[in-house]
Amino acid sequence: MTDFPNTEPLPPVSGGSLTELRELLNVTDEGWASIVPWLVTGLIPEVPRPVLLLTGGACSGKSMAARMLAHLLDPAVVPLGRLPHNDDSWQAAEAAAVSVFDNVTRIPDDTSDRLCRGVTGDTRVRRALYTDTPVITQEPPRPVILAGTIGADELAPDLAERTVVVELNHITAPRPELQLWEAFTEARPRILGALLDLLVVVLGKLPALKEKADRGEIPAHRLVDHALVVVALEEAVPSA
Repeated sequence: MTDFPNTEPLPPVSGGSLTELRELLNVTDEGWASIVPWLVTGLIPEVPRPVLLLTGGACSGKSMAARMLAHLLDPAVVPLGRLPHNDDSWQAAEAAAVSVFDNVTRIPDDTSDRLCRGVTGDTRVRRALYTDTPVITQEPPRPVILAGTIGADELAPDLAERTVVVELNHITAPRPELQLWEAFTEARPRILGALLDLLVVVLGKLPALKEKADRGEIPAHRLVDHALVVVALEEAVPSA
């Protein structure tokens, strides 16, 4: 995976279970079934992966869930931020391997287009400082998490096709955030180990599934890599 200056080491250990993560997230069975393949795809370098939208009302655990999921893939020092509004703020947001944007209530058209390009990677043309020479840079696809109150029906069609939506319900008896984060931090090495074990199984199934997709035996999908991960997980762990 591409090097990122704000990324810290990931510390997996064996013998863990994804159940530890599930117990820390306020998600339904349906939401969990969307989160697991998104995490697995996020561990496969250089492939397009959908935006993950965590949506819900106040006191539904969106921000904490976004923070936990991001730190599983990239324990970066960059905090959750708002959607960027210019090139400089986009560059700051892309200093980590996972981009996380909180308190999303609307997505302007130009931001929606930028998110769509980020799903598959983006080619940009800039000028080097103090020169007239254009510089072409290739930005790799990266996992993106949005947390906010915006609903799936409020997304532009192109972005909606590239987004996995997980709706979180109201928490009637919330646990203190510090307690939740301490529990996650203690369990994270085991959770990551279990996620990597699952990744190994998925990677073993992908070559045969890609052949099936080429023969038209698997329905076409805009984000075929993620779609094949979903199928692989259904075959490997039907209850994942």
